[in-house]
Amino acid sequence: MPKFDIPETPWDLIAQQRNGWRKLWNRDFSLETPLLQVGWKWEGGFKIGSETLPEGWSCFSDSARRINDPEFDVRCQLEQARHQIEELNASRELGIATTNTPFFDLIHFGTGPLATAFGASFIVREGAQPFFEPAVHSPAEAMKLKKPDLFHDGICPQILDRIQYYNTATQGKVILTPCDTAGPWSIATQIWHYEDILEAILSAPQAVHYVLNLITDAMLEWFTIQEAYIGRWGGTHTSFSRPWIPRGAGVGDDCLVTVSPRIWEEFFLPYNNRISREYGGMLYHCCMKYETHFDSLIKTEGFIGFDPSPEFNDFEKIASTLERCRGVWTRQISHKDPNCLNYVRRLKGKVGMFFGVGGNNREEAIKEAREFMAILRSI
Repeated sequence: MPKFDIPETPWDLIAQQRNGWRKLWNRDFSLETPLLQVGWKWEGGFKIGSETLPEGWSCFSDSARRINDPEFDVRCQLEQARHQIEELNASRELGIATTNTPFFDLIHFGTGPLATAFGASFIVREGAQPFFEPAVHSPAEAMKLKKPDLFHDGICPQILDRIQYYNTATQGKVILTPCDTAGPWSIATQIWHYEDILEAILSAPQAVHYVLNLITDAMLEWFTIQEAYIGRWGGTHTSFSRPWIPRGAGVGDDCLVTVSPRIWEEFFLPYNNRISREYGGMLYHCCMKYETHFDSLIKTEGFIGFDPSPEFNDFEKIASTLERCRGVWTRQISHKDPNCLNYVRRLKGKVGMFFGVGGNNREEAIKEAREFMAILRSI
């Protein structure tokens, strides 16, 4: 294995940062010490050794190379970690611990690679994230599915090998998050063809519940296995480092808008509840518009928060829903959003929030952050 230059993570700032997150999850919604991510442009572009990657490059657009080349993968993630460390160290000038977190992820293996343990095909594409070709088309085929061996089936062993590669490469000095497990339904639609499983909700509901139970069992086991393998566990059952949660799990539930709220509560909610009970809470991610399901989502046992964008969802519905359950709006609010201060005035003290401040360079970003914190405290 090549030798990698591992940056030093400022663990004192990580500890301070997590204390801030704990206050938020314990429903201290004051903004005296706001949760703030501070960022600026990378001078000279994104460099991997002597190679400068094109402007606009991201880990999402180069998943295939990261999957197939572990050394390139590590060098990419170390470059990102170094920049996050620089941004986190801005905390010392701001007087608060920013939410910037240096970490490694496994997002390049796609959303829900657990599906491959049940027979789904793993399709790697250039210029995009992988996708999964379903293996099941009928209730009869679904009922033949069995509990997988997560040490040997699908690409799970490949992911475990990559985790061990990260551990060795970084000497356990960098936080690693588990792979993107999404939610039971997202995985189900990658095992059982989308239209077919939706039809089976009406024609063979017992088969749908059978598959969802198998998947939920596997999800819980998969988290446990990854936690045992990861050298520097981030302490949270999510595929991202922010928001950090001291308890609970994060579920991507993009499939929820394909069914009515009533169907969601019958076929989605019981399995999300199992995960929430296991880990002590649940926060949700869903892309685009899903305001039709807000009332159902907050019925989740231990509901913590969700991340609807006001670009696609009515802000007043977001606000009133979260106020009812004193939840956290887990969408990072940009200080450049023209409605940012309106959101703060409406939600301050009632709903949890966190923010992002950016600049063209370090000096500008810190200046913007200081000014923004002063504004927040004055509202």
